[in-house]
Amino acid sequence: MNLDNKAVELKEGGKAFCRLTVVRVDGSAPRHAGAKMIVCEDGEIYGTIGGGGLENQAIKDAKEALRKRTAVCKKYDLTEDGIQPCGGLTEIFIESVVPRLPMIVFGAGHIAEKLLPMLSELDFEVTLIDERPDRIEMPVFACASNRINELPSKFLPTIEFHDKLHIICITHAHTHDEEIIRYCLGKSSAYLGLISSRKKWAFFSGKYLGEGFTKDQLKHVSTPIGLDIGAETPFEIAVAIVAQLIELRTKSKPSH
Repeated sequence: MNLDNKAVELKEGGKAFCRLTVVRVDGSAPRHAGAKMIVCEDGEIYGTIGGGGLENQAIKDAKEALRKRTAVCKKYDLTEDGIQPCGGLTEIFIESVVPRLPMIVFGAGHIAEKLLPMLSELDFEVTLIDERPDRIEMPVFACASNRINELPSKFLPTIEFHDKLHIICITHAHTHDEEIIRYCLGKSSAYLGLISSRKKWAFFSGKYLGEGFTKDQLKHVSTPIGLDIGAETPFEIAVAIVAQLIELRTKSKPSH
């Protein structure tokens, strides 16, 4: 198996993994420098760095690196008193590879101005949608991977829905919000957030239920959007949204 090709396949598939590479060997060791292995967040393993106690410990270290979303260079003692009595020492570089999660943000308003830079820091690949050219071309939105200057109604049919997709609806028009949520209801996504008052959501919910959508489908909508921290200003609302996304990401991480 070509592990470089497998790494590309995993990344394109949106799977988080660790790439382990033997970078130095002193004395006797199971594998030579350059040997590689991949440890996926879901437990799948590709390749080997020698098996036995060395590999078992390296897998544990890889899972910890993935949990922390970091990279580390670890030395493993292979003497009689170490983890595997080969007689030498092995150094392994453990690198987390975490694909950027797709995020669609509808609305280039004041909340989006504060939100998008933070989403970029959270490793989201953001597509921003707004029909107002003067708003979407603002320099603050340069951090977005894609900026689409068109009406939501035109963009919605192009969305590929899946369980890693995140959608945030913070437009300037109730008609846009209603249309976006209606289109997304019942389709697969990791997160569907709507900026809304409780009164507005009650009105939307009544219409959706009358159109045949279920209460379980409505429960997938996070509204009012963000954690309930008493946010009022655009910056505070953006912080509340980011806090909710972090909470969601933390809860969805596999435990090993």
